[in-house]
Amino acid sequence: MSQSFLDDDRLVDLLIQQATTGLAGDERAELERLLALHPGADADSIERAVVALTLAAPAPREPLPPALRSRLIAQHAAIAGSPAANVVPLRPRTASDDAASAATPRRPAGALGWWAAAAAIVLAVFGWYPRFQSPAPVADAAQQRAQFLAAAPQALRWNFSAGGDSTGTAASGDVVWDAATQRGYMRFHNLAANDARQVQYQLWIFDATRDARYPVDGGVFDIPAGQAEVVIPITARLHVDKPALFAVTVERPGGVVVSSRERIAVLAKPAAG
Repeated sequence: MSQSFLDDDRLVDLLIQQATTGLAGDERAELERLLALHPGADADSIERAVVALTLAAPAPREPLPPALRSRLIAQHAAIAGSPAANVVPLRPRTASDDAASAATPRRPAGALGWWAAAAAIVLAVFGWYPRFQSPAPVADAAQQRAQFLAAAPQALRWNFSAGGDSTGTAASGDVVWDAATQRGYMRFHNLAANDARQVQYQLWIFDATRDARYPVDGGVFDIPAGQAEVVIPITARLHVDKPALFAVTVERPGGVVVSSRERIAVLAKPAAG
């Protein structure tokens, strides 16, 4: 997505409107003209970000606009891998639809409800959207971890122990974290391999300076089968000032915003004494 694309406020406004409430005929023509001026623009990114934010947000008090509801159904199926049979197909817009749109008074921005507010901050979500995707495997993660430890001897290093879920019964390993650089790695032995179509692991970092009810999301990850050792880079979503506990839970594919903590695979905390 090019920077010049984001600098065009009118283009961004039209893309957000298209992803939420839909466009009238003249607006779609204007959008096509502006997109032609930015051939390198990844216009679908705004729609994906709106969908990601909407799926993670609390349920709205108002019904969703039909255009956004259809997009949510289709995009959620693509993200979660749902069978195509469960997706409501999108019907191509017709001339009668355009006539109906023209005859319907446009609502002021304030009447659009919570989804309009979500769209207003959608650009900030671009950095958050990858929560719905597993991080790409790092082939040399073990080497990167060794280099990290050599460069950051002050980094904390805590051992993992079983957290109660069967996936972590035989697991061992450790976590290393450097508060100065906000970087770290997890290393696992015998943590059960997961089927990413069914469940994924998610790291939570409990910060002593934050409310324990809301730990920092450390990212979702998978454990491949048949590997003696797996090293996972930590991707903390927020700044961690004073880590007090690292917990790995078993969650649905893509992870969750708030964990029920019903399935804790492993835990890492300072040694007693």
